Amino acid sequence: MRIGIVKPNWGVAGGFERLLERLIDHLVEAGHLVEEVPFPALIAPRPIWGHRAGYQQWRQHTEFFRYLALTEDVRRLELSRFDLVVSTQPPTFVVDHPRVLGLFYHQARIFYDLAELYGRIDEVDPVHHDRACEIVRRVDRAHLGGVRHWLAGSQECASRLTEYWDVAPADISLLHAPALSEPRGDIPPWAAGGPVVTVSRHEWPKRTELVVAASHLLGGRSVEIIGGGGRLGHVKALDQRLANDPSLATSLDPQDLWMTSAKASATSKDEPSRSNVLFHGWASDQTRDNCYRAASVVVAPAYREDYGLTALEAMLWQRPVVVCDDGGGLVDLVRDTGGGLVVPPTPAGIAEGVDRIVNDRGLAMNLIERARAVPAAYTWDRCRTELLDAVERAVS
Repeated sequence: MRIGIVKPNWGVAGGFERLLERLIDHLVEAGHLVEEVPFPALIAPRPIWGHRAGYQQWRQHTEFFRYLALTEDVRRLELSRFDLVVSTQPPTFVVDHPRVLGLFYHQARIFYDLAELYGRIDEVDPVHHDRACEIVRRVDRAHLGGVRHWLAGSQECASRLTEYWDVAPADISLLHAPALSEPRGDIPPWAAGGPVVTVSRHEWPKRTELVVAASHLLGGRSVEIIGGGGRLGHVKALDQRLANDPSLATSLDPQDLWMTSAKASATSKDEPSRSNVLFHGWASDQTRDNCYRAASVVVAPAYREDYGLTALEAMLWQRPVVVCDDGGGLVDLVRDTGGGLVVPPTPAGIAEGVDRIVNDRGLAMNLIERARAVPAAYTWDRCRTELLDAVERAVS
C-alpha cells in the first residue's frame, strides 16, 4: 500500500519523532510505500477559515487560534494518492481521507483532560477557556469520520478516546513501544546510597516541582534532575525557597507547587542557599545514562502521562521507580510490570516511597527482579506486530 504519515512540524525532534522513525521503518520493511506529509505547526497570526482574529486576540489565546489554524491546514491537505493515512499528533486525526489509522497519544490536552486544571492557572481567563474547549471539541468530533481504527500508546490514551469521543473499545488497540534507548555495557549493582533521579522536561504538568519539594524531606540525600524546559527557572526558584525554609515542603498545598504561572517566579528573590538538588538542564544521552546508572530510585511525577517512557528506561537500567497515583500511563506501566511503587501525588508521598525503597533492600531487590522481565515484554518485534495488525484493521 501507499501510506501517508501526516505530522505537524514543531521544529524539534523528541521522543515521539524518534518513535515515529522506527514505526516508519517497520512499515517499509513490510513492503509498504511510505511518504511523510509534514506541515508547519508554528503559525503566525492569520485569518482562519476566512475569519480574521486580531493580533491581540492571538496573543491572549495563542493555543486556541493556532489549533484552529492547524485544523484548517490539515483539512486542506491533498492526500488522495494514498491508500491509507496515518495520523499522529493533534489535530492530524481530522484529515480528509476515507481510511485513516489514528496513532494516538493525546488530544490537544489543554482542551481535554487538562482543561479544568488549565482553566485555573492565573494567566488563563477561565470563561474564555471553557468556550475554547467547547469549540475545539465540536470541531474535532465533526471531522473524525475517516479514522477506521485507533492505535493508542497506553491504556491511559485509550481511555481518553472512549471518554471524550465515545470510541468503542473494539476500535482501539494498544501499541507497547519499547524504550528508545537501552543500557550500553554492564549494569552496575543497585546501591541504596545513590542519588534520586528524575528525567523530565520542566513543563506543565510534568510536576518536577513535586520532586524538588520531596528532596527537602529526604534528609540531604542527593537528587539529580535531567531536562530543560520553560518552567526550569520557576523550579529552580522553588528549590531556593525550600532550601531557605524546608518546612514549606509540607506546609504548601501540593497543587500550589505546580498549578501556578511559571512567569511569576522565573528567578528566585531569595539569597542562594545550599541545596541537595542538582539540575543538569538539557543533557547528553551519556549524562542521562550515567544518572540512571548511579540512581537508587527514579521518580517520574508527571500528571496523567500519555506513556511511561521514563519509567520504562529506568526499569531497563534495573532501577526501582516511584510514580504518582494520577500518573496515567506511568501507573499503567508500573502496575503492569510490578517494577515500582505508586504513591500519592505529594512531596511527602514521593519522599515516603523513596525512603521505603532505599531503607528496605529486600523490597528494592524485589522491584528490580520484576523490572528484569520488562525487556522481554516490550520489544520491537511485538511493537511491529501491533502496528501491522492495526494497519490491517484500518483498511479492512
